[in-house]
Amino acid sequence: MHWFESQILTLYKLAEAYTSSKKQEESNVLNLSEQGRQKRSEFIEAVQALVNRVIHSPGVTACTAYHEGLILAQSGKIPDTDALGAMIQESIRVAQKGEAILHLGEIQQIVIVGELNKIAMITVGPIILSVLSPKHTNLALALSQYNG
Repeated sequence: MHWFESQILTLYKLAEAYTSSKKQEESNVLNLSEQGRQKRSEFIEAVQALVNRVIHSPGVTACTAYHEGLILAQSGKIPDTDALGAMIQESIRVAQKGEAILHLGEIQQIVIVGELNKIAMITVGPIILSVLSPKHTNLALALSQYNG
């Protein structure tokens, strides 16, 4: 397992712990716990830390994290964060419709390649992590080792 995969696995575990604590608290609204807030904080801090590290990978232009189309964390040069968030949200929505029709299972990753650049969108719990790079960047290779 390379560096980025291990970071994503850590985020999945933190997201699961956060989601689990939310579900427990929803069943007892009067008992909102400090633990739930702590799990949320741990997850968000880990997301920001990963976003800050990914930008040091060769060929990566920007890295962002969105929740329901709203920016949660960002690093690097992004021309329009709101437009990117809307595009990511719509791409995920369309993919989720295809998920049911094509029996893909839960959407984990979408890659859109344009003439000049590409974007990889990775679902991690309640957020979408996006990595932007020039079209010819091999993201798997670029993200395999931490260079920061």
